[in-house]
Amino acid sequence: MGEPDGVATAFLQAWMNQNYEGMYSLLTSNSQAEYTLEEFTQTYESTASTMTLVDLQAIPLSSLPDTSGTTARVAFRVVYNTQVLGPITEDLTMNLVLGTERWGISWSPTLIFPQLAGGNSIQLEVENPSRANIYDRNGQWLVSAEASTVTISIIPAEISPGVEDQLDALLASLLRTTPDVIRAQYQDYPPDWNIPLGDADAENVQANWTALSGFPGIRTTTKSGRRYFNVLAPHLLGYTGYIPQEELGDYQLNGYTGDEIVGLSGLEKWGETYLAGTRGGVLSAYTPSGQFSAEIARRDPQPAQSLYTTLDRDLQAAVQDALDSAFQAGVNTWAPSAQGASVVVLDVHSGNVLAMASYPYFDPNVLNPNNSHPLSNGTYISDLLRDPRHPFFNRVAQGIYPPGSLFKLVTMSTALGSGLLTPTSEYTCTGIWNDLGANDIRFDWLEGGHGTITLQQALMGSCNPYFYHIGFLTGQQDYNLLPTYAREYHFGQELGLQIDEEAGLVPDPDWLFQQVGEEWTLSDSVNMSIGQGALLVSPLQMAVAVASIANGGTIYKPQLVDHIGLIGEDPSIRYAPEVLHTLSLSVDDLQAIREAMRGVASTPGLGTATYRLGDMQVTVAGKTGTAQVPQPGVPPIAWFGGYAPYDNPEIVVVVMVENGGQGSSVAAPIFRRVVESYFKLPITNYPPDWFDSQLFHFVADDIGE
Repeated sequence: MGEPDGVATAFLQAWMNQNYEGMYSLLTSNSQAEYTLEEFTQTYESTASTMTLVDLQAIPLSSLPDTSGTTARVAFRVVYNTQVLGPITEDLTMNLVLGTERWGISWSPTLIFPQLAGGNSIQLEVENPSRANIYDRNGQWLVSAEASTVTISIIPAEISPGVEDQLDALLASLLRTTPDVIRAQYQDYPPDWNIPLGDADAENVQANWTALSGFPGIRTTTKSGRRYFNVLAPHLLGYTGYIPQEELGDYQLNGYTGDEIVGLSGLEKWGETYLAGTRGGVLSAYTPSGQFSAEIARRDPQPAQSLYTTLDRDLQAAVQDALDSAFQAGVNTWAPSAQGASVVVLDVHSGNVLAMASYPYFDPNVLNPNNSHPLSNGTYISDLLRDPRHPFFNRVAQGIYPPGSLFKLVTMSTALGSGLLTPTSEYTCTGIWNDLGANDIRFDWLEGGHGTITLQQALMGSCNPYFYHIGFLTGQQDYNLLPTYAREYHFGQELGLQIDEEAGLVPDPDWLFQQVGEEWTLSDSVNMSIGQGALLVSPLQMAVAVASIANGGTIYKPQLVDHIGLIGEDPSIRYAPEVLHTLSLSVDDLQAIREAMRGVASTPGLGTATYRLGDMQVTVAGKTGTAQVPQPGVPPIAWFGGYAPYDNPEIVVVVMVENGGQGSSVAAPIFRRVVESYFKLPITNYPPDWFDSQLFHFVADDIGE
């Protein structure tokens, strides 16, 4: 049956298709008697798995029939494409024998590798390069493979009377937690025990060593390992851990053995290919007794490449400190109802993310299984998972919320860009808006209304009836007008960030009909005009939108990574600013919006944030937002988005506080502190009314402000 070269070709083709049963059918009867189909198949599958085989090419080279006509030899070449060792090329020869009915292949495992003769087996020793580091824009480390870490412990019996509060505050600062958490860790243990409290970065301990060493009862030990500096940007940087079982197969196809520690979220996951480097290894043959027999193939590992982010480490620390201290300052007023918060800072002219903070945080150091961290032995991780505030949730990029009056920037853009209104178009606000009839009466957040004002003044004072009026006008012209301008700002779409993000939602007539089978009405346009209804945006999207207004109309893709490469060498990859879209608004229209945003922060008696920002040493422009949530009795979402300096913009800052209350009251002071930190100005204390529930202005009727 067939000629020997045809049988050999069919065997090689079946091999490339992993048709082991078809291959086995082409063996001689003697070979089939020596090896069962199961043994034959297991040999091929196990060697393929061991060498991390991806695919192979097997081609016949020449056929050499014997003069007797009953035997033949076929030379062939097989190229194994493997994940760990790359391509392995073997030139082999198969022997064929003519039986009573057909030609058959005289088979042994040497037709895979010659070194498998005599019952030998193969083993792969994988060599993994050290995982690379992650740096900020200035070359300061954010994640280091071999950082020095100091474990701080305490012997309560040795603490001097009267210094506990001072000591707990210092320890809380070093360990990035609260004094209450510090004290809870040691107060219930026997006073003579040495109780580990947590790990701190060595450079922070060194900077505070004089103060720390002055307290009796403090003990420190130093170790090294992969370390996340000062618990900065955990939602952005991510964390590492063992390969999840459900993903093991995919990792093994990429050359992982299965017991490695890999990036599981954030840039650690996104940059796994670079941070982990290229694995190398040695494929060797061993005798049945386990003795080394021969080396088959080798490839040296290639060093891992570091990620150089767009983050500014010092600014990131300042932003997180601003959020920490804000929640501490508001503990008697707005903070108890607030589920979380976020701040994002962008470079206006590139889209580079300078800082990104989502509150509350988590400590990625505790999650690395190679780290021996005191907290990992307690309930830290289970507490995080049970925390109703969802500390692992990145509110900046994954959180989507109604934007409230911050969306009035888009509504004003629609009014101007469509030609329906001009910056000086006047409207008289009585405090009540009822253009949709007696069954749909709406109110201004300011009792009695704003009076007769221009469009620019309406944005400064966040006048709801004026913007209801715009929603009414745009809806009369085209229900899709407002949604179209929203999409111009890239709302409702992912921005292409290197880490997980949500697209949000820009509702329109088609969406409404597809979702619930209802027709869009003027009421829907009016709701959308003040950032309510089904509209959902992320703080990151809002920052990109505000940046486009500040920079003259360019929507930049937000970037987290500046370049990738080996330390001390030219980058292998560099990311340039990428333009996603250019707004259709005119230069004059954009300038009118910027002037109104400046008025929000600088016009006494009208600008909604002037009482918080009017005396700043750097000129700022922005917009407040107070977004209603569907749950009855729950405080609104507090927003503030703005940029600085007004005349020559450098940064955009967007602050969002879940269920925090008024945008001007709660979000604007956090914005102020971040801007002051960026420009290295004296830091203004948080407002006195935050500390006193009798002074704090916290009413849900301010929706729209």
